[in-house]
Amino acid sequence: MEKLLTLFIAYSIVFSASANATDSVSAEELLRAADAVRNPAENYRMQIQVVTANSDQEFEVLLKGPEKTLVVVKKPSRDIGRNMLMLERDFYAYIPNLKRSMRLSLAQKLAGEVANGDIARTRWAGDYTPSIEKQTTEELVLFLDGKKQGLTYSKMRLWIDPKTHRPIHAEFLGLDGKTVLKRAWYEEYKTLAGAERPSVLRIEDTAGKKSTIRVLSMETKELSESLFSVSYLEKAR
Repeated sequence: MEKLLTLFIAYSIVFSASANATDSVSAEELLRAADAVRNPAENYRMQIQVVTANSDQEFEVLLKGPEKTLVVVKKPSRDIGRNMLMLERDFYAYIPNLKRSMRLSLAQKLAGEVANGDIARTRWAGDYTPSIEKQTTEELVLFLDGKKQGLTYSKMRLWIDPKTHRPIHAEFLGLDGKTVLKRAWYEEYKTLAGAERPSVLRIEDTAGKKSTIRVLSMETKELSESLFSVSYLEKAR
């Protein structure tokens, strides 16, 4: 009986220590860990495909830090030259037939259910104040409250694997923090830029319309500052 009691006490101590260690991880640390799964480094390049019910497009996306992104249209040929640039929260699109750039918002629709910011602004840490809504050994849910104006989504709810910190599912919410605008799933994890990352982001609106962002390739790469300027938009191919 004494041995059983001793084992029970020892188990309780170990379990309690483990639980406390898990609880000690802050919401900010968890969000940064989820970001690290999706983003390989400060500077990287990826080729992506955006498929909707009515279109199939390909883009080269160059990202330098959390605030600079150049999006170069590769397909279809009729859209080549309609490149986009994010500088902090300012977003520009070059219109070839007008021979000038126009300011758009990250929240504006790119194609189908995909917004500009879904491919141009990929990091959550720094943009949102996270809080833990639910945390068990099987499920981890963060509520993300936007702390900047002009974000793609002002509020989000994010499900993360508690063991690997992989993003699993998200709800993109309205300003009230309750209305679900769109849902997203992070799927088909595979080796990209040296680590297991989601290669597919599937987005669905409340009417059931679906679009897919597929990462075709990803690599870390040093990128020149000169690429991230409005004047370069016209030249990029």
